[in-house]
Amino acid sequence: MSKPVGPILGAMLVGLSVLAPPAARAADPGRTVLTFLKIGVDARASALGDAYVAVADDAGATYWNPAGLLGIESHDVMGMHHEWIQDLRHEFAAFGMHRGRHAGGLSFLGLYTEDIQRRDDTGAEAGFFGYSDVAVSGSYAFQVTGDLGLGGTVRYMRQSIDDETLSGLGFDVGGTWRTPVEGVTAGATLRHLGSRLSYDFDGAGSFDLPSTLQAGLAYRRPNLAGGGLLLAADMLAASGDDASLRFGAEYTLRRQFSMGAGYKAGLDNEDVSFGVGYFNKIRVNYAFTPVYNDLGNSHRVSVGYSW
Repeated sequence: MSKPVGPILGAMLVGLSVLAPPAARAADPGRTVLTFLKIGVDARASALGDAYVAVADDAGATYWNPAGLLGIESHDVMGMHHEWIQDLRHEFAAFGMHRGRHAGGLSFLGLYTEDIQRRDDTGAEAGFFGYSDVAVSGSYAFQVTGDLGLGGTVRYMRQSIDDETLSGLGFDVGGTWRTPVEGVTAGATLRHLGSRLSYDFDGAGSFDLPSTLQAGLAYRRPNLAGGGLLLAADMLAASGDDASLRFGAEYTLRRQFSMGAGYKAGLDNEDVSFGVGYFNKIRVNYAFTPVYNDLGNSHRVSVGYSW
């Protein structure tokens, strides 16, 4: 029997919108695609409650804020594996480099699962099919002044649901500013901008990208009681949603070990997060986020290296 393509697509789009945090959903979840773009990357960022737009200064800035690539000393590479809810796997890998007043980076982002039950026209079980989201990005940043950096990202995105696909281009713009207040940096980024996208079969209609504005402040005090303190606070507004707030704090001991915690205000399925890390030239971070409403818990591990 032929499979009902329309119902499959509708159920998947609505289901993924429900699983995503509210800040990742548009007011009409059936008309927004690629909501996986809103799921934050990097275990350190997750531990800080995703209050990271003014903090990102490694290859992960290709996602958070392309201007943050200017914080790389020379070269940086990182990868993340994320065991998300409902058996979804979330992967990220990025490379960044900095030369003089210029910086650039490349990144890969993916979300996938293989065990979605297919049903035929009568509702009977008819095997399984897969789902995947993929995005490949290129970023560039420029140091405008000693305190101000600007950057942009171009991203190719593709979503596959069984045999049906959707693809297109999107872009981000961002900036960082070292404020006159000692230790305080400001950051802002507009992410996931672009035109409406359509599936490659008739009758599906067109869908919006989950465009997002994130802006925040970070305060660093490198010498405090034998360690270092980082505080961060962000505001995030997604198309069709109320704004939410994110807060994070991290304490670094002996410039090698870190402990972080974060809080997200205004989300239905998660609020607190915790993490630990080790860093030198090699960085290893782990973050744990409880997810409510019987959706499971989120575990992220990320590894990075700079040279």
